[in-house]
Amino acid sequence: MQFKTDKRSLKTRKAIKLAFFKLLKSKDVSDINITEITKSAGINRNSFYTHYKSVGNILDDINNDISSFIEGIFEKYPYSIMTTNPHPVITEFSKMLLSNNFIAEYLIFSKSSNELVRKLKNSICEKFYQTYLKSVSEEDLTVKFIIAYIISGVFEMYYVWFTEGKKTPLNEVEKRISKLILTGTASA
Repeated sequence: MQFKTDKRSLKTRKAIKLAFFKLLKSKDVSDINITEITKSAGINRNSFYTHYKSVGNILDDINNDISSFIEGIFEKYPYSIMTTNPHPVITEFSKMLLSNNFIAEYLIFSKSSNELVRKLKNSICEKFYQTYLKSVSEEDLTVKFIIAYIISGVFEMYYVWFTEGKKTPLNEVEKRISKLILTGTASA
């Protein structure tokens, strides 16, 4: 969707997303309506429609934000880095996840996030695999399976960390995730 990128527009979009996430704490996506979002965001319906056509468009926008960030990580780090020292990649992913606590809470705790989480896992797996393909001459389906296994494990480790109240220091979790990636990619 095309929209203005001035500060006011960015602020309005952020307010809409924040209101949406607040509502997700107590409601399923299908039960959230535009009136609730605009009231919580402190905007009128016209402002909402300037940026989004529907509640579903907010989810699409959030998914695009996360996917763009992840894509940036994969462009920044070659496959060889991910298989020899994945810690910087995981640290960046952690920063993204924690930069907006509402996104993390939505991904971890909301029943309606299952579809988005599945799409994110698939997107990350595909980007990871495409990064791998840049370093080899032919495709290897086994590597694709291993990547899917690793990414699912990474998501589950974050899930456990969040649901257990973040008792373990994040740096320790990142080290464990990095070790999982190293073990998995050594099998490829």
